[in-house]
Amino acid sequence: MELIKKFISISVLVFLCFSNSFANQDEIKKMIKKNENYNLGLSKKDTTVQGVKLKPLTKIDAFNYSVKKNYGWTKYGVKVVNSSEGLPIRYGDTSLRFELHHEDCGFLYKSGKERDCIRSTAHHRFEIGTSKNKKSPTGYKHNQDLWYTVSFFLPQEHKFYRKQSVYQFHSSEGPYNPPFQLEIIPKKGLMVKILTSEGVYEETVGDCGGSIKEDIIYCEKAEIDYLVMTPDELENSLGKWSDLIIHAVWDKRPSEDEKNKGLFEVFINGEKKVHYTGQTMWDVGLSVVRIGIYQSKEPRTFKGKAATEQQMKDTPTIMFYDEIWVKKKCKDLKLDRLGYSCENLENQSDENTTPYSITKASQSEYIVVVKNKKDDTVLIKIIGDSKEKTEKEAMKKCKEKSDSSIKDSCYIHYSSMKSQY
Repeated sequence: MELIKKFISISVLVFLCFSNSFANQDEIKKMIKKNENYNLGLSKKDTTVQGVKLKPLTKIDAFNYSVKKNYGWTKYGVKVVNSSEGLPIRYGDTSLRFELHHEDCGFLYKSGKERDCIRSTAHHRFEIGTSKNKKSPTGYKHNQDLWYTVSFFLPQEHKFYRKQSVYQFHSSEGPYNPPFQLEIIPKKGLMVKILTSEGVYEETVGDCGGSIKEDIIYCEKAEIDYLVMTPDELENSLGKWSDLIIHAVWDKRPSEDEKNKGLFEVFINGEKKVHYTGQTMWDVGLSVVRIGIYQSKEPRTFKGKAATEQQMKDTPTIMFYDEIWVKKKCKDLKLDRLGYSCENLENQSDENTTPYSITKASQSEYIVVVKNKKDDTVLIKIIGDSKEKTEKEAMKKCKEKSDSSIKDSCYIHYSSMKSQY
Protein backbone atom coordinates (compact mmCIF):
# COMPACT_ATOMS: atom_id res chain seq x y z
CA MET A 1 0.00 0.00 0.00
CA GLU A 2 2.85 2.39 0.87
CA LEU A 3 4.48 1.74 -2.52
CA ILE A 4 1.18 2.42 -4.27
CA LYS A 5 0.84 5.75 -2.43
CA LYS A 6 4.41 6.71 -3.34
CA PHE A 7 3.79 5.82 -7.01
CA ILE A 8 0.61 7.88 -7.07
CA SER A 9 2.32 10.91 -5.48
CA ILE A 10 5.19 10.75 -8.01
CA SER A 11 2.70 10.37 -10.89
CA VAL A 12 0.73 13.40 -9.68
CA LEU A 13 3.95 15.47 -9.45
CA VAL A 14 4.98 14.45 -12.98
CA PHE A 15 1.51 15.38 -14.27
CA LEU A 16 1.64 18.75 -12.53
CA CYS A 17 5.15 19.48 -13.83
CA PHE A 18 4.30 18.63 -17.44
CA SER A 19 0.60 19.56 -17.68
CA ASN A 20 -0.53 22.36 -20.00
CA SER A 21 -2.36 24.23 -17.24
CA PHE A 22 0.22 27.02 -17.08
CA ALA A 23 -1.28 29.45 -19.60
CA ASN A 24 0.01 32.71 -18.20
CA GLN A 25 0.21 35.19 -21.09
CA ASP A 26 -1.23 38.24 -19.32
CA GLU A 27 1.06 37.83 -16.32
CA ILE A 28 4.17 37.35 -18.49
CA LYS A 29 3.25 40.49 -20.43
CA LYS A 30 2.89 42.36 -17.14
CA MET A 31 6.33 41.14 -15.96
CA ILE A 32 7.85 42.42 -19.22
CA LYS A 33 6.12 45.81 -19.23
CA LYS A 34 6.82 46.57 -15.57
CA ASN A 35 10.28 47.65 -14.48
CA GLU A 36 12.49 45.45 -12.30
CA ASN A 37 10.89 46.81 -9.11
CA TYR A 38 7.88 44.62 -9.90
CA ASN A 39 10.25 41.66 -9.34
CA LEU A 40 8.04 39.09 -11.10
CA GLY A 41 5.14 40.05 -8.82
CA LEU A 42 6.75 38.48 -5.74
CA SER A 43 6.26 40.08 -2.35
CA LYS A 44 9.25 41.64 -0.59
CA LYS A 45 9.14 38.93 2.09
CA ASP A 46 9.03 36.02 -0.39
CA THR A 47 12.15 33.87 0.02
CA THR A 48 12.16 32.87 -3.67
CA VAL A 49 14.05 36.07 -4.56
CA GLN A 50 15.98 38.17 -2.05
CA GLY A 51 18.59 40.90 -2.54
CA VAL A 52 18.10 41.18 -6.30
CA LYS A 53 15.36 42.39 -8.66
CA LEU A 54 14.56 40.29 -11.72
CA LYS A 55 12.44 40.57 -14.85
CA PRO A 56 12.08 38.69 -18.17
CA LEU A 57 14.89 39.52 -20.60
CA THR A 58 12.76 40.19 -23.64
CA LYS A 59 11.26 43.47 -24.81
CA ILE A 60 7.57 44.11 -25.23
CA ASP A 61 7.83 44.41 -29.04
CA ALA A 62 9.44 40.96 -29.19
CA PHE A 63 6.70 39.60 -26.93
CA ASN A 64 3.88 41.11 -29.04
CA TYR A 65 5.50 39.81 -32.23
CA SER A 66 5.77 36.35 -30.68
CA VAL A 67 2.11 36.41 -29.62
CA LYS A 68 1.18 37.05 -33.27
CA LYS A 69 3.43 34.15 -34.31
CA ASN A 70 1.72 32.03 -31.65
CA TYR A 71 4.95 31.08 -29.91
CA GLY A 72 4.05 29.03 -26.86
CA TRP A 73 6.63 30.62 -24.54
CA THR A 74 4.44 33.72 -24.36
CA LYS A 75 1.96 31.58 -22.39
CA TYR A 76 4.17 29.31 -20.29
CA GLY A 77 7.70 30.80 -20.35
CA VAL A 78 7.77 31.57 -16.64
CA LYS A 79 5.25 31.38 -13.83
CA VAL A 80 5.31 31.92 -10.07
CA VAL A 81 3.90 28.70 -8.61
CA ASN A 82 2.65 28.04 -5.08
CA SER A 83 3.13 25.15 -2.67
CA SER A 84 -0.65 24.66 -2.64
CA GLU A 85 -0.40 23.49 -6.29
CA GLY A 86 1.69 20.49 -5.24
CA LEU A 87 4.69 21.60 -7.31
CA PRO A 88 8.38 21.53 -6.31
CA ILE A 89 9.27 24.20 -3.74
CA ARG A 90 12.77 24.36 -2.23
CA TYR A 91 11.80 26.54 0.74
CA GLY A 92 8.89 28.80 1.68
CA ASP A 93 5.69 28.91 -0.36
CA THR A 94 6.69 29.69 -3.96
CA SER A 95 9.13 28.86 -6.74
CA LEU A 96 9.58 29.82 -10.41
CA ARG A 97 8.55 27.39 -13.14
CA PHE A 98 10.12 27.73 -16.62
CA GLU A 99 9.06 25.92 -19.79
CA LEU A 100 10.36 25.92 -23.35
CA HIS A 101 9.46 23.78 -26.38
CA HIS A 102 11.64 22.88 -29.34
CA GLU A 103 9.70 25.11 -31.76
CA ASP A 104 9.74 28.15 -29.44
CA CYS A 105 11.67 31.16 -30.66
CA GLY A 106 11.19 34.85 -30.28
CA PHE A 107 14.22 36.80 -29.12
CA LEU A 108 14.52 39.50 -31.75
CA TYR A 109 17.61 41.17 -33.12
CA LYS A 110 16.61 43.78 -35.72
CA SER A 111 13.66 44.37 -38.03
CA GLY A 112 11.65 41.46 -36.71
CA LYS A 113 14.33 38.86 -37.32
CA GLU A 114 14.32 35.89 -34.95
CA ARG A 115 17.86 36.27 -33.66
CA ASP A 116 18.43 33.03 -31.77
CA CYS A 117 16.88 30.88 -34.47
CA ILE A 118 19.09 32.13 -37.30
CA ARG A 119 22.45 31.79 -35.57
CA SER A 120 25.02 29.32 -36.91
CA THR A 121 23.84 26.98 -34.17
CA ALA A 122 20.17 27.70 -33.50
CA HIS A 123 19.25 28.48 -29.89
CA HIS A 124 16.13 29.38 -28.00
CA ARG A 125 15.52 30.77 -24.53
CA PHE A 126 13.36 32.22 -21.84
CA GLU A 127 15.47 33.96 -19.22
CA ILE A 128 15.03 36.41 -16.38
CA GLY A 129 17.74 38.62 -14.95
CA THR A 130 18.90 41.99 -13.76
CA SER A 131 18.16 44.95 -16.00
CA LYS A 132 20.27 45.95 -19.03
CA ASN A 133 18.65 49.41 -19.04
CA LYS A 134 21.60 51.73 -19.77
CA LYS A 135 19.86 54.64 -18.02
CA SER A 136 19.55 52.74 -14.76
CA PRO A 137 21.62 49.54 -14.97
CA THR A 138 21.47 47.11 -12.07
CA GLY A 139 24.39 44.76 -11.67
CA TYR A 140 27.63 44.11 -9.83
CA LYS A 141 30.57 46.48 -9.85
CA HIS A 142 34.34 46.20 -9.74
CA ASN A 143 35.59 45.50 -6.18
CA GLN A 144 32.24 44.20 -4.89
CA ASP A 145 32.43 41.07 -2.71
CA LEU A 146 29.12 39.16 -2.83
CA TRP A 147 27.52 35.81 -2.05
CA TYR A 148 24.83 34.16 -4.19
CA THR A 149 22.47 31.21 -3.88
CA VAL A 150 20.16 29.59 -6.40
CA SER A 151 18.37 26.24 -6.19
CA PHE A 152 17.21 24.45 -9.34
CA PHE A 153 15.05 21.39 -9.98
CA LEU A 154 14.77 19.22 -13.09
CA PRO A 155 11.76 16.85 -13.08
CA GLN A 156 12.32 13.09 -13.03
CA GLU A 157 11.17 12.89 -16.66
CA HIS A 158 13.76 15.40 -17.91
CA LYS A 159 15.90 14.31 -20.87
CA PHE A 160 19.42 15.59 -21.44
CA TYR A 161 18.95 16.14 -25.15
CA ARG A 162 20.39 19.67 -25.30
CA LYS A 163 23.30 21.83 -24.21
CA GLN A 164 21.71 24.19 -21.70
CA SER A 165 22.70 27.19 -19.58
CA VAL A 166 21.43 27.02 -15.98
CA TYR A 167 22.88 30.22 -14.45
CA GLN A 168 25.23 32.88 -15.74
CA PHE A 169 26.84 36.23 -15.09
CA HIS A 170 26.88 38.35 -18.23
CA SER A 171 28.20 41.80 -19.13
CA SER A 172 25.67 44.65 -19.03
CA GLU A 173 26.96 45.96 -22.36
CA GLY A 174 29.07 45.07 -25.33
CA PRO A 175 29.35 41.95 -27.50
CA TYR A 176 31.07 39.73 -24.95
CA ASN A 177 30.45 36.16 -23.87
CA PRO A 178 29.42 35.63 -20.21
CA PRO A 179 32.39 35.70 -17.80
CA PHE A 180 30.79 32.90 -15.74
CA GLN A 181 28.35 30.19 -16.79
CA LEU A 182 26.88 27.08 -15.18
CA GLU A 183 26.01 24.87 -18.12
CA ILE A 184 24.73 21.37 -18.82
CA ILE A 185 26.88 19.75 -21.52
CA PRO A 186 25.26 16.29 -21.81
CA LYS A 187 28.41 14.42 -22.87
CA LYS A 188 30.47 15.89 -19.99
CA GLY A 189 28.01 16.80 -17.21
CA LEU A 190 27.29 20.01 -15.32
CA MET A 191 30.14 22.45 -15.96
CA VAL A 192 31.25 25.85 -14.67
CA LYS A 193 32.83 27.85 -17.48
CA ILE A 194 35.03 30.91 -16.74
CA LEU A 195 36.18 33.07 -19.66
CA THR A 196 37.94 36.05 -18.09
CA SER A 197 41.30 34.58 -17.03
CA GLU A 198 43.32 36.08 -19.92
CA GLY A 199 41.07 38.82 -21.32
CA VAL A 200 39.83 39.16 -24.92
CA TYR A 201 40.95 39.83 -28.47
CA GLU A 202 39.04 41.67 -31.19
CA GLU A 203 37.13 39.82 -33.91
CA THR A 204 35.14 41.11 -36.90
CA VAL A 205 33.09 38.03 -37.82
CA GLY A 206 31.88 34.86 -36.15
CA ASP A 207 29.80 34.01 -33.12
CA CYS A 208 32.31 34.28 -30.29
CA GLY A 209 30.86 37.50 -28.83
CA GLY A 210 27.42 36.01 -28.39
CA SER A 211 24.43 36.68 -30.63
CA ILE A 212 24.74 40.48 -30.58
CA LYS A 213 26.01 41.66 -33.96
CA GLU A 214 28.50 44.52 -33.84
CA ASP A 215 31.28 45.74 -36.13
CA ILE A 216 33.75 44.41 -33.57
CA ILE A 217 33.11 41.56 -31.14
CA TYR A 218 35.34 40.32 -28.37
CA CYS A 219 36.52 36.75 -28.02
CA GLU A 220 38.02 35.28 -24.88
CA LYS A 221 41.68 34.29 -25.03
CA ALA A 222 41.15 31.39 -22.63
CA GLU A 223 38.37 29.22 -21.20
CA ILE A 224 38.64 27.34 -17.90
CA ASP A 225 36.09 24.56 -17.32
CA TYR A 226 35.29 22.88 -14.00
CA LEU A 227 33.23 19.69 -13.68
CA VAL A 228 30.70 20.03 -10.86
CA MET A 229 28.46 17.03 -11.70
CA THR A 230 29.24 13.98 -13.82
CA PRO A 231 26.56 12.64 -16.22
CA ASP A 232 25.69 9.96 -13.63
CA GLU A 233 25.38 12.59 -10.89
CA LEU A 234 23.25 14.74 -13.17
CA GLU A 235 20.92 11.83 -13.86
CA ASN A 236 20.68 11.03 -10.15
CA SER A 237 19.77 14.67 -9.43
CA LEU A 238 16.52 14.45 -11.40
CA GLY A 239 13.46 14.91 -9.24
CA LYS A 240 15.60 16.56 -6.53
CA TRP A 241 16.66 20.10 -5.70
CA SER A 242 20.28 21.06 -6.39
CA ASP A 243 21.72 24.00 -4.44
CA LEU A 244 24.30 26.36 -5.93
CA ILE A 245 26.27 28.75 -3.71
CA ILE A 246 28.71 31.23 -5.29
CA HIS A 247 31.18 33.56 -3.63
CA ALA A 248 32.31 36.21 -6.14
CA VAL A 249 34.78 39.05 -5.78
CA TRP A 250 34.32 41.20 -8.87
CA ASP A 251 37.55 42.50 -10.37
CA LYS A 252 38.01 43.89 -13.91
CA ARG A 253 41.79 44.12 -13.70
CA PRO A 254 43.86 41.60 -15.69
CA SER A 255 44.68 38.41 -13.82
CA GLU A 256 48.41 39.21 -13.90
CA ASP A 257 47.87 42.58 -12.19
CA GLU A 258 49.31 42.29 -8.69
CA LYS A 259 46.37 44.33 -7.35
CA ASN A 260 43.81 41.86 -8.73
CA LYS A 261 41.67 40.24 -6.00
CA GLY A 262 39.12 38.51 -8.22
CA LEU A 263 37.61 35.27 -6.94
CA PHE A 264 35.00 32.67 -7.85
CA GLU A 265 34.22 29.95 -5.30
CA VAL A 266 31.42 27.57 -6.24
CA PHE A 267 29.69 25.00 -4.03
CA ILE A 268 27.17 22.48 -5.34
CA ASN A 269 25.01 20.84 -2.68
CA GLY A 270 27.45 22.06 -0.04
CA GLU A 271 30.62 20.70 -1.71
CA LYS A 272 33.31 23.03 -3.01
CA LYS A 273 33.90 22.46 -6.72
CA VAL A 274 35.53 25.68 -7.97
CA HIS A 275 38.26 27.92 -6.59
CA TYR A 276 39.37 30.41 -9.21
CA THR A 277 41.43 33.58 -8.72
CA GLY A 278 41.98 36.25 -11.36
CA GLN A 279 39.93 38.59 -13.53
CA THR A 280 36.20 37.94 -12.92
CA MET A 281 34.44 40.55 -15.08
CA TRP A 282 35.06 42.36 -18.35
CA ASP A 283 36.56 45.84 -18.19
CA VAL A 284 33.34 47.50 -19.41
CA GLY A 285 29.90 47.55 -17.85
CA LEU A 286 28.58 45.60 -14.88
CA SER A 287 28.15 41.89 -14.22
CA VAL A 288 24.48 40.93 -14.46
CA VAL A 289 22.58 37.75 -13.54
CA ARG A 290 20.86 35.51 -16.10
CA ILE A 291 18.57 32.69 -14.93
CA GLY A 292 16.26 30.37 -16.85
CA ILE A 293 16.27 28.13 -19.90
CA TYR A 294 18.77 29.01 -22.64
CA GLN A 295 19.69 26.07 -24.83
CA SER A 296 20.90 24.86 -28.19
CA LYS A 297 18.41 23.27 -30.56
CA GLU A 298 21.13 20.94 -31.78
CA PRO A 299 20.73 17.31 -30.51
CA ARG A 300 23.44 16.13 -28.11
CA THR A 301 24.68 12.76 -26.83
CA PHE A 302 24.10 11.77 -23.21
CA LYS A 303 25.75 8.62 -21.81
CA GLY A 304 26.32 7.27 -25.31
CA LYS A 305 22.79 7.88 -26.60
CA ALA A 306 22.14 10.59 -29.19
CA ALA A 307 18.80 12.40 -29.28
CA THR A 308 16.73 12.35 -32.47
CA GLU A 309 15.06 15.43 -33.92
CA GLN A 310 11.65 13.90 -33.18
CA GLN A 311 12.54 13.23 -29.53
CA MET A 312 13.55 16.87 -29.13
CA LYS A 313 10.29 18.06 -30.69
CA ASP A 314 8.27 15.77 -28.41
CA THR A 315 10.05 16.70 -25.17
CA PRO A 316 9.72 20.18 -23.66
CA THR A 317 12.26 21.48 -21.17
CA ILE A 318 10.73 22.27 -17.77
CA MET A 319 12.72 23.62 -14.86
CA PHE A 320 12.08 25.13 -11.43
CA TYR A 321 14.17 27.75 -9.60
CA ASP A 322 13.98 28.90 -6.01
CA GLU A 323 15.97 30.71 -3.28
CA ILE A 324 17.66 33.18 -5.63
CA TRP A 325 19.56 35.33 -3.13
CA VAL A 326 22.34 37.92 -3.31
CA LYS A 327 23.98 39.18 -0.11
CA LYS A 328 27.17 40.96 0.96
CA LYS A 329 28.16 38.32 3.50
CA CYS A 330 27.76 34.56 3.70
CA LYS A 331 25.94 34.78 7.04
CA ASP A 332 23.28 36.99 5.44
CA LEU A 333 22.30 34.11 3.12
CA LYS A 334 20.80 32.28 6.14
CA LEU A 335 22.06 29.01 4.75
CA ASP A 336 20.63 26.98 7.60
CA ARG A 337 17.31 27.15 5.73
CA LEU A 338 18.95 25.00 3.04
CA GLY A 339 20.87 22.74 5.43
CA TYR A 340 24.33 24.33 5.12
CA SER A 341 26.59 26.56 7.22
CA CYS A 342 29.07 29.28 6.29
CA GLU A 343 31.63 27.80 8.65
CA ASN A 344 31.57 24.48 6.81
CA LEU A 345 31.83 26.14 3.40
CA GLU A 346 34.67 28.46 4.36
CA ASN A 347 36.70 25.65 5.97
CA GLN A 348 36.64 23.36 2.95
CA SER A 349 39.91 22.67 1.14
CA ASP A 350 40.53 23.20 -2.57
CA GLU A 351 41.46 19.56 -3.29
CA ASN A 352 38.41 18.95 -5.51
CA THR A 353 38.67 22.21 -7.48
CA THR A 354 41.16 21.25 -10.18
CA PRO A 355 39.96 22.49 -13.61
CA TYR A 356 38.52 19.87 -15.96
CA SER A 357 40.11 21.59 -18.96
CA ILE A 358 41.78 24.81 -20.07
CA THR A 359 41.39 25.98 -23.67
CA LYS A 360 43.47 28.81 -25.09
CA ALA A 361 43.41 30.78 -28.33
CA SER A 362 46.85 31.05 -29.88
CA GLN A 363 48.22 34.58 -29.82
CA SER A 364 50.85 33.79 -32.44
CA GLU A 365 48.73 32.87 -35.48
CA TYR A 366 46.04 34.73 -37.40
CA ILE A 367 43.92 33.43 -40.24
CA VAL A 368 42.71 35.83 -42.94
CA VAL A 369 40.36 35.07 -45.84
CA VAL A 370 40.08 37.59 -48.70
CA LYS A 371 37.55 37.46 -51.57
CA ASN A 372 36.70 39.53 -54.64
CA LYS A 373 33.18 40.95 -54.85
CA LYS A 374 33.11 40.65 -58.63
CA ASP A 375 34.81 37.27 -59.07
CA ASP A 376 33.74 34.47 -56.74
CA THR A 377 36.54 32.22 -58.01
CA VAL A 378 39.07 34.39 -56.16
CA LEU A 379 39.60 33.07 -52.64
CA ILE A 380 42.78 33.80 -50.69
CA LYS A 381 43.51 32.18 -47.33
CA ILE A 382 46.63 33.22 -45.40
CA ILE A 383 47.92 32.29 -41.92
CA GLY A 384 50.48 34.55 -40.25
CA ASP A 385 51.86 35.78 -36.95
CA SER A 386 50.48 39.35 -37.15
CA LYS A 387 46.93 40.43 -37.94
CA GLU A 388 47.93 43.59 -39.82
CA LYS A 389 50.74 41.87 -41.73
CA THR A 390 48.58 38.85 -42.64
CA GLU A 391 45.68 41.02 -43.86
CA LYS A 392 48.08 43.08 -45.99
CA GLU A 393 49.62 39.96 -47.52
CA ALA A 394 46.21 38.41 -48.28
CA MET A 395 44.96 41.61 -49.96
CA LYS A 396 48.13 41.77 -52.06
CA LYS A 397 47.68 38.17 -53.28
CA CYS A 398 43.99 38.82 -54.08
CA LYS A 399 44.90 41.80 -56.29
CA GLU A 400 47.61 39.78 -57.99
CA LYS A 401 45.14 36.99 -58.78
CA SER A 402 42.30 39.27 -59.91
CA ASP A 403 41.96 40.91 -63.31
CA SER A 404 43.26 44.48 -63.31
CA SER A 405 39.75 45.86 -63.89
CA ILE A 406 38.38 44.35 -60.66
CA LYS A 407 41.40 44.17 -58.37
CA ASP A 408 40.01 47.04 -56.28
CA SER A 409 37.02 44.80 -55.43
CA CYS A 410 39.10 42.64 -53.10
CA TYR A 411 37.90 42.69 -49.50
CA ILE A 412 38.65 40.97 -46.19
CA HIS A 413 35.96 38.35 -45.69
CA TYR A 414 37.36 36.93 -42.44
CA SER A 415 40.16 37.90 -40.07
CA SER A 416 40.68 36.21 -36.72
CA MET A 417 43.13 34.78 -34.25
CA LYS A 418 43.48 31.06 -34.90
CA SER A 419 42.13 28.92 -32.07
CA GLN A 420 44.29 26.09 -30.72
CA TYR A 421 43.62 23.56 -27.96
